[in-house]
Amino acid sequence: MTYETESNPNCVYEALQELKKQQDQLEGSTSCCYTSLLKKLLKVDTIPFMLLTNEGPFELGGFLYGQKNSHFHTSFFRIEKLDEDKKCVTLSLLRPITLYGTYAKDICDVERLERTKICVTVDTECLCAVQCLDIDLMKKVIVEPKW
Repeated sequence: MTYETESNPNCVYEALQELKKQQDQLEGSTSCCYTSLLKKLLKVDTIPFMLLTNEGPFELGGFLYGQKNSHFHTSFFRIEKLDEDKKCVTLSLLRPITLYGTYAKDICDVERLERTKICVTVDTECLCAVQCLDIDLMKKVIVEPKW
């Protein structure tokens, strides 16, 4: 999804609202009769996405306490909540993981995304685009082969 913020300054916020509605359905929201079935079929509660600013991809750093080499940077997020009055979004950081289970430093090496408890609130007026990603990035499980 790409949106021109000059013609509609709230378009990114509106796109995030729609994305949040869809994500709530994955979580098994009681407002819809088929969400429990959807949740069982997809086995995921997150729609991962990227955000863009006028300078390029929106990126944040995170640190997971108690884990060795746990500092990471990410351009991948999950919507936690929206504030309609302030036009802000609270995001949780998704940690990019390689095929080998280590932190992916390059977007080409991302095999899956791991949800973290690290959250940040962002003013959506600073953003110019939302890019949704494949939800399969959230449900890949790496199983090492036995030799």
